[in-house]
Amino acid sequence: MTTSEGGDYAHLSAKTRGALSLSDVERIRFIRAGTWITLDYVKNILEQLEDLRTHPRVARMPCMLLVGAPFSGKTSLLEHFRDLHPPDLDPESQTTTCEVLMIEAPPKPDISDFYSSILDALMAPYKPTAPAHEKRSQVKRLFAQVGVKVLIVDEIHHLIAGSLNRQREFRNALKSLGNETKVSIVAAGIEEAYNAFNADAQMSSRFKPYDLPRWSIGPKLGVLLKTLESRTPLKRASGLHSPGMMTAIHARSESSLGDICDLVKEAGVKAIRTGEESITLTLLDELNWVPPSKRKGHQRFAV
Repeated sequence: MTTSEGGDYAHLSAKTRGALSLSDVERIRFIRAGTWITLDYVKNILEQLEDLRTHPRVARMPCMLLVGAPFSGKTSLLEHFRDLHPPDLDPESQTTTCEVLMIEAPPKPDISDFYSSILDALMAPYKPTAPAHEKRSQVKRLFAQVGVKVLIVDEIHHLIAGSLNRQREFRNALKSLGNETKVSIVAAGIEEAYNAFNADAQMSSRFKPYDLPRWSIGPKLGVLLKTLESRTPLKRASGLHSPGMMTAIHARSESSLGDICDLVKEAGVKAIRTGEESITLTLLDELNWVPPSKRKGHQRFAV
């Protein structure tokens, strides 16, 4: 296989070159499956999460607040950390260890639902109508039994979206759970979560904040785009890291990491379907892509 310029697909990684022999349908599946990309700031956060997991149990366990705009990669990062530490079943003792537990905050600020989400994640039987204090006691027992060290609560802003009294109630419940179980808690959400935590001196001092950056035009974005291109099995080079392409992708994705990755994926799919085999400025212009800022009010029209 050679490129139109007679090269050897130098724009692709070795693994991606192998995908060129797949059918168009399989190449599209390859693109949409995506791959994990290790970024410098992500490595730093993963190291901090690992420090929480290995931290000795003390009276005041360290915690983290991960803040970022929607689709900035919070959930993917946290899921990656969780997957690095899956539950471990000891066949001899028939006991399970679960050091890292991840839940998504329930859609409404309800403490009972919060405990139910934890019990669901632990696959523990419980009575849904049981009062919150009973579920809390069960959670505490199970944390001790399975050895939970880190509790990740994604979309934390859902639980602090209620009245000031509701917010205070949840913050107190979170502090109490951490204090009594000696578990480090990682909360992740949008900027509103930071504001709510900052309103409580104890929470702001305990939950060390980490901000996920928005991407700007420059060398770091160029490296990211070059990496994405190397993992997109197209037969012709696209030069995504070139100034013109970088500017166009940055504008259409509105600097969101998730949208940058998805935009390149969808452009790659179209490049295969059209037979163009590279992502061009014209292809980006013609792509059916709704920018993040316009999605909320986007309307679909029948044809």
